[in-house]
Amino acid sequence: MKISKLILNYQRFGDAKLDQKAQAVIVALTGNANFGVITATLADFIIVASDFATALTASSSRDRVAVSLKNDAREALLNSLRLMGMNIEAMAEGNRSKLVSSGFDLATESDNAVSLSPPQEFALADGMSPGEVKFSVKAVENAKSYIFEYTEEPLTLESSWISKGSSKREYTFVNLPSGKRIYGRAIAIGTRGQEGTTSVLTRMVQ
Repeated sequence: MKISKLILNYQRFGDAKLDQKAQAVIVALTGNANFGVITATLADFIIVASDFATALTASSSRDRVAVSLKNDAREALLNSLRLMGMNIEAMAEGNRSKLVSSGFDLATESDNAVSLSPPQEFALADGMSPGEVKFSVKAVENAKSYIFEYTEEPLTLESSWISKGSSKREYTFVNLPSGKRIYGRAIAIGTRGQEGTTSVLTRMVQ
C-alpha cells in the first residue's frame, strides 16, 4: 500500500507563488483539529511568512539591498515550509485526508519515482577562523540542492535547527559560539522534492 507523502521542497516556485502557498498553508492549519498541537510552530511560521511577504513587496523597487533581503527571507520561508511539512507528515501518519487538509501539496507517485539516497561521507570540520564549522558530503546523484542544519546542545526532539540551503555539497557556518558543542546534519533535495538525510554528527566549535 502506497503511503501518502507531502511535497516538502518548494524551491521551484516563483516568489509570488511561494507567498501564495505560504498563505494557503496558514489558512489551512489555523484551527485545524488534525494538527492542533502545532499551534506554537504555526505562530513561528506565520512570522517567517509575513517577513517574506513584506520583503517581497519592498523588493519591487529593485533596490539591491531590498532584493538581497528578500532572497534571505525566501530561503528562511523555504526552510520553514520544509520543517512544518515534516512535522505534519509525522502527525498525519500517512493519512491522506489529514495531509490534504494541511494546505501542502501531495507528492504523486511520479514525484517519488526517482529515489534519493542519503548523502554519504558526511563530515564536520573546523573552518578557516574560530567560530566556523564546515559541513560537507559526497555529491548525491539526482540531487538538485542541499540543506545543512545545526543545533546547539542539548540535542532533544524539541531542538531548534538552523538551516542553510546550498546548490553545492558543502557549506561553512560562521559566527558560531566558540567552545560550544553543536550537532549537524545534511539533507539532499531531489528535483521533485525527494529528500535524503544523513545521521547527526557532533563537533566542538573552535
